[in-house]
Amino acid sequence: MVSEKQTFDNCFEVFLADTPESKQIHYNLRYQVYCEEMGFEDKTLYPDEMESDEWDDNAVHFLVRHKITGHWLGGLRLVFNHNNKLPFEQHSSSHRRISPETRKVSVEMSRLCVIKEARRFSSKRFAPYGLPDQEIAAENDKVRSFYNFKNQTRSMIWGLFKAAVDYSAENKLDYWYFIVAPALACFIRREGFELSQIGAPCDHKGVRTPYEISVKNILQNPLWLTDYKNDFARYSQVFKQQAEGQLNTA
Repeated sequence: MVSEKQTFDNCFEVFLADTPESKQIHYNLRYQVYCEEMGFEDKTLYPDEMESDEWDDNAVHFLVRHKITGHWLGGLRLVFNHNNKLPFEQHSSSHRRISPETRKVSVEMSRLCVIKEARRFSSKRFAPYGLPDQEIAAENDKVRSFYNFKNQTRSMIWGLFKAAVDYSAENKLDYWYFIVAPALACFIRREGFELSQIGAPCDHKGVRTPYEISVKNILQNPLWLTDYKNDFARYSQVFKQQAEGQLNTA
């Protein structure tokens, strides 16, 4: 039985990044992971330390932070079909045609990241689209008081997944696509999610394979029965309320 202190809902919270400021938090987290830590993107192209691309304007972004410290720890995005294409199709062709009707109810999940202060990195074979299935190292000066949460990285990934799939269901989106390293595909399958390979592996910063999964399948996973029950909050609403509260008490 999971200790109350060790649930995702008690330790972390997820936000829909619905303001320019909150999206920049995701861009900076991505810069830390993709540019500084992994070296998969050229950091000289991002002097403002914000890693972004042409798909971000057609995406929704999610952030996870530690409740006690307020530190932002990771994020992901869901990219909508744009000009009859999803990002993975730049690198790998699907075995079957994705119909216009399916594209209207589909998104691509990408830019999943958790910063090094909240995880222990093991091998570049997991990066940048995969994350190590390991326990978190001891607390450090930047990120403190995590209750020695076992498998913390795993929990943050699933917390982000749950928020994104709740958003998908609310907005009548039926399918997710993503292109990932073998390690991350195994990680997802081990938790009981049913991935369908839809294209041949390709060489994109290492071997990556495109997959499809239904939103219905994600929602039916028993993982959500014991934790991850808190809905995501909208960044704009929460921080607007906080700012108004500070003004009222000033």
